[in-house]
Amino acid sequence: MENKYPENWMVVDHVIPGVTTEMIDWWWVNMEKGYELWCPDEHKGFRWERKPPLGGHIGAVQIATESIDYSPVMDLRIEWVDPNIGTEEQKAFWTYEHLLTAGTTGEIPGTKPFIMLSHQWEAIPGGCKMRSCMHGFPKPPPGSGPSHPPAAMPEHPTGKKPTGGGWPSHNIAEAGTFKNFLPALWGIWQAVTDPAINRKASLKIKKEGSRIIYI
Repeated sequence: MENKYPENWMVVDHVIPGVTTEMIDWWWVNMEKGYELWCPDEHKGFRWERKPPLGGHIGAVQIATESIDYSPVMDLRIEWVDPNIGTEEQKAFWTYEHLLTAGTTGEIPGTKPFIMLSHQWEAIPGGCKMRSCMHGFPKPPPGSGPSHPPAAMPEHPTGKKPTGGGWPSHNIAEAGTFKNFLPALWGIWQAVTDPAINRKASLKIKKEGSRIIYI
């Protein structure tokens, strides 16, 4: 079947039973409360370098200690960014009611604003559907590749070997665990009403022309 997306995009569709859009909105700004429950084999730690702003999410920066498809565990720095820095092609791709985008704002010297990863989701009977996309990285300048062979990779802590599925396999494993822990975790935290501790955010969007607005 012909791929209708750009060649360097990796798109994965999910059906997530028993999970509401409100729970998924909540999750993205409260991940420190259960990151290791989300794909336990590969998620080994989490901290906020910059916590989500009160009532929102854009500008938050996380350090996720994890592996991708049983590759070596490492610290990944991920920024929640404004989707309006995305390309017109990306904006046309985001058609669901809720949206989260990650990449870089360009505030780090030597980087430019871009969207690397997106998740979009909306309610369906009995749960949610979600579409995740790794949009790819900007191409490095010519001649900027490694000048020496890579070192041997350490074994994954579980002893498992990479499947060859890469990021899509990791993404499927993540989305597949939502039904197992998120309804219970979200429910427990409803007892905490302090918004600085139990953060609230709506990731529901509307489009005004090419502009994306959170509502």
